[in-house]
Amino acid sequence: MRSPTRGRLVAALLVLSFTAASAQADAWTALLRPGRVAPSAPASLVIDTFQHDTPFVKQSTAGSAGPDLSEVLLGTRSWRASTDGDGVQVNVRADGLAPLDLSDAFVRLRLKVAELARLHRLYLYLSHDGFETYDTYLVLRGDHAGAEAYADDGEWVTVTTALGTPLNGAPVVDLTRVTGVQLSLVDDGEGPATVWFASLEAVQRPARGVVTVMFDDARSGVFELAVPLAQRFGVRASVAAIAELVGVEGFMTLEELQLLERFAGWEVVAHHLTPLPGGGFDKLDRAALTAELQGIKRWMLEHGFVRGADVIAYPYGGFDAASIEEVRRYFGAGRTILQSLGLETYPPADPYRVRALSVTDTTTTEALRVAIDRAARERSWLVLVFHQFSNAAAQHDTEYSGVDFARVMAHLAAADVEVLTFSEAALGR
Repeated sequence: MRSPTRGRLVAALLVLSFTAASAQADAWTALLRPGRVAPSAPASLVIDTFQHDTPFVKQSTAGSAGPDLSEVLLGTRSWRASTDGDGVQVNVRADGLAPLDLSDAFVRLRLKVAELARLHRLYLYLSHDGFETYDTYLVLRGDHAGAEAYADDGEWVTVTTALGTPLNGAPVVDLTRVTGVQLSLVDDGEGPATVWFASLEAVQRPARGVVTVMFDDARSGVFELAVPLAQRFGVRASVAAIAELVGVEGFMTLEELQLLERFAGWEVVAHHLTPLPGGGFDKLDRAALTAELQGIKRWMLEHGFVRGADVIAYPYGGFDAASIEEVRRYFGAGRTILQSLGLETYPPADPYRVRALSVTDTTTTEALRVAIDRAARERSWLVLVFHQFSNAAAQHDTEYSGVDFARVMAHLAAADVEVLTFSEAALGR
């Protein structure tokens, strides 16, 4: 017969074991939460909040526009504009404003779109002379899917537009005295689209433009070719690692990643846990996405990659509103490969939708020089994303020439920009 004392001892040990396991699980849960999040950027100038006293009026004969008390983000109403589905532009305009000095700012707009796939373009027009002359800027396009889709249909989002490189070419508007602002939407001609506007603001630009260099997947060519070239020009960068591919042939080893952080001043950031051959985070169900995010965050912390542990690069650039909500539980910022809306602003419109330029084997050095110079001129944020490197003929569309990379790094080193790692730029140093 078993001793009652021994039975109580076994039970007590089981309770202690369970308690210790629970405490350990709770500790990991706390550690997996983001240690840092992106700071918010206050508006330097509120242009309009689209409430009862809005100066905006419908300016075009096409479409419809007016206040909407049922779709509200902040306040008591928003301003709604709808197209007719025939591809004709609809305009809402505020003219004769007290002069606005936007010379040292970028524009931030909070909005929601219904029938986003029908929205061909959303434009911003600025004028200083009653629209006798004007500059045109692209704000949003809804006719892109996958990695180029910035928002979901019916989702309130924040978008920003850097000023200084209008679609019409050389700027003609004096940004120190803007008196007219127009928002215009055009559908694809196949059906109507509706946009609700909640706020329009100006935000202070940084003193200098920012460039971030990133390497997705942590491939071996990065360590062999890109690292020494970047070091030659004093460029620090970020490497996004896939945990289960670290040490596999063609990818960097754990030791190489650790050496980058210890001796080159680089950072390792999260990419994903498993190879994910089926696509990005937007293709995963909730359970699979949670496992990926928890797994890569835990791998980062277990191997000492604390510097970039709170930021993530989305696999294949794939994301949507639901996946971003899950990402927020573990990371303070996320990077896309969305590049159709121009360079990112600094600070970004949304730290979980950071825009980037994904470099392929057909991207010319001149195109990258132009992008770097644009970041300097606009004082915006350029994120350059590379993958594999080779000095031989490219075997894949993500391979880039080491010789061309050296030319790009030389231009970057000479440019009037600040080079920051992704976590430094997204979360602050």
